[in-house]
Amino acid sequence: MKGNFIYIALSAIFGILLGYFSLHVYPLVFSLFYFLFLLFRKRDIFLFCLAAMFVFYAYFLYIDGKNRTMLKDTMTRFSVRFVAPVTIDGDRLIGTAETAKREKVKISYRIRSQEEKQKLSLLSVGMMCSFAGVLEAPEAARNPYAFNYKKYLYFQRIHWLLKPHTLSLDSCRPTPLSFREKLIAVRQKGTAYIEQHFPPATIGIVQALVYGEREQMSETILEGYQKLGLIHLLAISGLHVTMLTGMSFFLAIRAGMTRETAALLLIFLLPLYTVLTGASPSVMRASFMAGIVLISLKWPAKLLPIDSLSATCVIMLLLNPYSLFQAGFQLSFIATLGLILSSHTILQQSSPLLQLVSTTVIAQLSSLPLLLYHFFEISLLSFPLNIVFVPLYSFIILPLSLVSLISHYLLAPAGELFIFMLEKILLLTNQLVEFFAFHSSFSLIFGRPSPPLLFCYCAAILFVFVEFEKMNQGWRKYKGVFFLLCVIIIDWFTPYFDRYGEVVLLDVGQGDCIYIELPYRKGVYLIDTGGVVSFSEPSWRKRKDEFEVGADIVVPFLKAKGVSRLDKLIITHGDYDHMGAAQTIIEQTNVKELLIGTGGNEDQLQEKLVKTAKRHHVSVREISRGEKWSAAGISFYVLSPSKTESEAGKNNRSIVLYTNLGGLTWLFTGDLEESGEQELLHAFPSLRADVLKVGHHGSDTSTSEALLKRIQPKIALISVGKHNRYQHPHETVIQRLQSYNITVLRTDWHGAIQFMYTKKFGTFTTVLP
Repeated sequence: MKGNFIYIALSAIFGILLGYFSLHVYPLVFSLFYFLFLLFRKRDIFLFCLAAMFVFYAYFLYIDGKNRTMLKDTMTRFSVRFVAPVTIDGDRLIGTAETAKREKVKISYRIRSQEEKQKLSLLSVGMMCSFAGVLEAPEAARNPYAFNYKKYLYFQRIHWLLKPHTLSLDSCRPTPLSFREKLIAVRQKGTAYIEQHFPPATIGIVQALVYGEREQMSETILEGYQKLGLIHLLAISGLHVTMLTGMSFFLAIRAGMTRETAALLLIFLLPLYTVLTGASPSVMRASFMAGIVLISLKWPAKLLPIDSLSATCVIMLLLNPYSLFQAGFQLSFIATLGLILSSHTILQQSSPLLQLVSTTVIAQLSSLPLLLYHFFEISLLSFPLNIVFVPLYSFIILPLSLVSLISHYLLAPAGELFIFMLEKILLLTNQLVEFFAFHSSFSLIFGRPSPPLLFCYCAAILFVFVEFEKMNQGWRKYKGVFFLLCVIIIDWFTPYFDRYGEVVLLDVGQGDCIYIELPYRKGVYLIDTGGVVSFSEPSWRKRKDEFEVGADIVVPFLKAKGVSRLDKLIITHGDYDHMGAAQTIIEQTNVKELLIGTGGNEDQLQEKLVKTAKRHHVSVREISRGEKWSAAGISFYVLSPSKTESEAGKNNRSIVLYTNLGGLTWLFTGDLEESGEQELLHAFPSLRADVLKVGHHGSDTSTSEALLKRIQPKIALISVGKHNRYQHPHETVIQRLQSYNITVLRTDWHGAIQFMYTKKFGTFTTVLP
């Protein structure tokens, strides 16, 4: 099996995928091609691989079948034991605890006072607390491509959010800690020590490099590292483990130990180090590989690195098959595999600089499909910045972080000098990251590739590596590169050959945001942006990363769709729940034209938005009744506001649009109220619409009997927040719609509402059942 263990690992992966996706067509097809390859090229291990696939398929079904809750949502009294450090962010406490039935739950508690916050900061691992509370099911993703919190917790075997009515240390008591929990407590004290003694600019990065903890990192810096493809530098990876293992092995031998004794000592210490640093997939992979290499020192035959990686993968999947679906697991293994397979190419380079360039190119290429799948974009600066930042972190920032911390422990004045040096370096690097990360022209937004495109990316990248390993001369060496460029070009232009258009009523809570894409991407429009009204709060309540509709919902959705430019951003009127996120979208997306209703400049919020738009070189145009625009044979008509409605209220000055999409006529009404509806019907007595975007979130001031009787809609779309304080949509409006046999789709019940269409036909789907 020497050199062939990778095929066992791949078979295990296919077995888990087939189990998770319930024998879905894509895993079935890909696994069929894989086993056909084995049948013709690796016939001697074919049966071993087939057996491995069936074993892991059955094993995953067994593990997944046991991943069920024993708790009932009717329970109100709880006694739980905290098994992980709690996180307090502003007025929110989050923690993981085990119930008396040994089932894990996620604790979510809203802190009521600054005094209570100070007391709850003393909550620690091992504390047993009793309280009254309620169990809530975690939220699934409510928008396409959004983070699925429910699935994230499911992979951790957590099925409930437990929300205490009150949480007090008076009802808590310490319990004996397990060995693992003692290590977690040591980690907690270590991160606290860094927070107390290091400058703010260094805390997050030193905690990340030493303990694998990113909680204290600035969201701006973290996002910057991610956008630039540098996020791997902030994860404890093979580089850290290799350096520490090698250094420790050398020191142990210098201290008089035999190689075997030193290896056994490190094999014992590596699991402790894994727990101390948070047991992330990259740390576990690196630690397992280091352990396997150390064990192999006693074997007569040298273990190949690819076998070590493959064995590590199989062991980690046995310990937790859900690891396969973590981005960190995927990126860690695929980048390492690429480097191992290309080690000959790297080592034959004539200088350390060329070796660094080769390593960076190979790691970037290996990770490309996964980076596009998870993050939707690639930075043009990723490659050159990695050339600079990898050695900077490897040989300066990481060693200096370790030396600063250790020296400060032993002799504080000496540590202060190293900390001062580290602070100056990190201030400079953070400024560079912020500067480069938030210039969108440096990023290419591809969107999430489809499974066939992902397969093409993987095949092309594998072809690149194979051709370079063949040592071909001249143009033959670059056949693989040409193939990869073809896949990239196809990916980039695919939307422009797609005959389907799309309308998506995004779930932005209590607000409106409607995405419209025309067939062949002849036009991409956004009607309103949503926005959450923020109220003034004391500083202790403010969270490190406040939720923002634009940055957290709309922009990620646009990136996942591969949209790098909005042809039109249409703001129906100046209410915050319709335009609060517009500034973020203009700052983070290329907007060609901003449309506002006539007289909109008189509104303070819209006036501020217009200034932002002009600062970003966005064309601004006021529109009114009688105007229209056309693209791809589809016309959009502006029915409101009229130029004489400047005295009307803000809601009745809403832009109202009429169009035909997928064989259906659509009426988008903004927050138009009853008086505005009457004026609209007076101006357009023959108005009909198959689909009505219900005005003002279903308020009883809109969607009058007269409107429904005249336009005769078949489908009503309501954009409304779940459990909103206004109790929208109003019951009378729902009854009115039902009395006309109108199908009602609403974002509080269904999440985002999607309509895929061609020229004459279309289909509605919802994100939630």
